[in-house]
Amino acid sequence: MKKISKILYESKKMDRMNVLYIFSAVTLGGATQSLVDTLIVVKNQINPIVVIREDVMAEVKDKFDEIGIRYYILPFTADYVKLGCVNETVKKADIKKSYQTALQLLPIIKKEKIELIHINSSVSYFAAISALMAGVPYIWHIRELMEEQFGCEFINQDLKQKLYMYADQMIAISDYVKQKSYEKYKVRAIRIYNGLNIRNYAARIKKDNGFAPVFLVVGVITPEKGQWDAICATESLIKEGYSDIELIIAGDTGTSYTWALKKYIQQKNLGENISIIPFQEDLSDLHRRASYAITCSQNEALGRVTIEAMLAGNFVIGAKSGGTTEIIGDKEERGFLYELHNSEELAKAMLRALKCPEETKMKIVSEAQIYAKKTFDSKKYCKKMLELYNEVITSFQFKNSDSLLDDLKKCCQYIQSKSESGEQLIDMRYQKLEAALALTDKWLRIRQSGHNLNEYFEKNNINSIAIYGMAALGCRLYDELEQGTVRVRYILDRAPGGMEAVLDFASLEGEKMEVDAVVVTVAKAERQVIDEIKDAGYSQVIGLSEILTSILV
Repeated sequence: MKKISKILYESKKMDRMNVLYIFSAVTLGGATQSLVDTLIVVKNQINPIVVIREDVMAEVKDKFDEIGIRYYILPFTADYVKLGCVNETVKKADIKKSYQTALQLLPIIKKEKIELIHINSSVSYFAAISALMAGVPYIWHIRELMEEQFGCEFINQDLKQKLYMYADQMIAISDYVKQKSYEKYKVRAIRIYNGLNIRNYAARIKKDNGFAPVFLVVGVITPEKGQWDAICATESLIKEGYSDIELIIAGDTGTSYTWALKKYIQQKNLGENISIIPFQEDLSDLHRRASYAITCSQNEALGRVTIEAMLAGNFVIGAKSGGTTEIIGDKEERGFLYELHNSEELAKAMLRALKCPEETKMKIVSEAQIYAKKTFDSKKYCKKMLELYNEVITSFQFKNSDSLLDDLKKCCQYIQSKSESGEQLIDMRYQKLEAALALTDKWLRIRQSGHNLNEYFEKNNINSIAIYGMAALGCRLYDELEQGTVRVRYILDRAPGGMEAVLDFASLEGEKMEVDAVVVTVAKAERQVIDEIKDAGYSQVIGLSEILTSILV
């Protein structure tokens, strides 16, 4: 096919190009804010339309409404799972859903006269299929490293790599991501750092402010983000006599891992020094309150929270890993570094920051802010992106992807025929949620009727238990029994998700636990787990469903 002529492009430019953004996040986190900052700048020069997930949080929709950006909602999800969890059933379900969503996107592309698709994350690929079907150029923005950052892998990695190769341009958000993408996928990406609205984050650095011993950690609370290291480091400094130190952790507070961190803080009487608070869209007050900001993440792709802390005038401390090193500088030009996953080294870095002369700290903080303003300005970022859009559209040539699209179509037709003949391709995550919701409903009715689960154990003379399954239901059971007479002596889980670093977990394969009963809180496969525990030599094994049902009767 011939290239779009320069004259034709110039006429399109006068009308403003129509760009479709594929947005895969569901919460008001850094990814959302990065896109918002971009759209605020570019919407006066292009017509941006956004595609979001149907399970996105309401506040994300509100944010797009607030800045006047139109969006469409489509049924897509992230296309990755934990390492080792990929199987043929999961692969088929992923291809089927992605292909069907790609077909749903086609009429939107036609209706909106889309000239370019910007896939704003690496965690979905349906839009690449749509782009090839519609003959529209697409840019792919790699913002995350599945294996290095999160211990995950793409479900259909070979297909993802082929679609990467068809992209008209690949973008990496850091040199680290650029390097890793080439090593893993042979993708030749260009590096464009994220842009931030500098005015929203930059604070005036005052020489007479002083540095209070308050440290801030911001981000989704997961083992990969390293909050546990910050807690251990702070506890170590408290034991050394630094009793005035304070650590604030701001992030998602609804997970089992967060529950474990809070439980540890409670058990170790650290509540006066360490607090965990919900994520806040506006972090300015927290940045003013804290003098130091810590980034503990492993292999951070870039590290927006580090950049925001630099702009706010915080002294930054980061794990020597990935994009964090890139931002701070491997010679500690703009902050201090410590060995990843080493809480003792983090404690030393925190103490070094506390004892560092104020004049030296002021110099580092000032240089860090100047660097952040110069390097991560959303206006400069958007200028680069618009230039890239122009270049991609003017040089676009239709690709011969018929073979790949035919293979996908045949694959989905085969999967559909198997599904219709009885093969189930239901997403296991939704099955688990459905089962857990049914138990939660019973539990809520028990509480509303004025009863609680302690009554069951007292009635059956059960004084000590082990809890198997420490997802949300297991955590809630632990909390409910903690104030009663039943003692939770052990907790168990095949995949504790990092909680084992915080709390002591037992094992069915180890020495036999001395308890009156084992309570299983695994909603989806309760009967199977009960049988396995009985096979391990435990006679009194009770499912949470049995407990809830007996109280309701």
